[in-house]
Amino acid sequence: MKRCGKCGVGFTGDLDRCPLCQAELTGEAEPSAFPKNEVRKSGAVALRVLAFATGACLLVMLFLGRLVSLPGDIVLTVCLGLVVNYLFVRNILVHTPDFLRVVVRYFLIVLAIAALWYLITRNPVVTTFVIPGICLLALVFDAVLVAVFRGTFVSGYAKYLLFDVVLGLIPLVLVALGLTTWDVLANVSALVASVFLLALVVFTRKQLADEVRKLFSA
Repeated sequence: MKRCGKCGVGFTGDLDRCPLCQAELTGEAEPSAFPKNEVRKSGAVALRVLAFATGACLLVMLFLGRLVSLPGDIVLTVCLGLVVNYLFVRNILVHTPDFLRVVVRYFLIVLAIAALWYLITRNPVVTTFVIPGICLLALVFDAVLVAVFRGTFVSGYAKYLLFDVVLGLIPLVLVALGLTTWDVLANVSALVASVFLLALVVFTRKQLADEVRKLFSA
């Protein structure tokens, strides 16, 4: 156990300096009696993932708005929606213990609200930009979390990941039904969903197969 010569207190864990007086500790390090807070660590990673996914979607939207000369009110509405979504999901990550499961379900709820919005208003902006944008944001969020946590995340959330892959293909259905005015975002969503599914099959095949087996045997 490492000890502080000034305070006379012993410490476990990987500390190099005394947390009381900042003097250098001496002696051999011992493992901490308390487990590492993996939830807090996962939460910090998820916050960074959320910020990255939101920032990436904002940049894509601004770039597309300039590239194809989209109306400013459409670009502004989508960007404001992304910012509000970021603030809401961030609040979930900070205050909810099982935040990952809640966030994955949250994207499904937001998509359902967008579908209801379209059914009420018949506004093509919803099917052209909002729904594909939600699908893309969910896929980017999932992809970065899988890259960070790998098999651990797949083992706990496989069914939600597969749901998001299916949702990523929904914009193509909207295009086929003639409900969109611009199909680039829908095609991008479908492409990202397909690449994400391929990555899951190639890199996390065992965990994915185990979870799918549990899902259908339940």
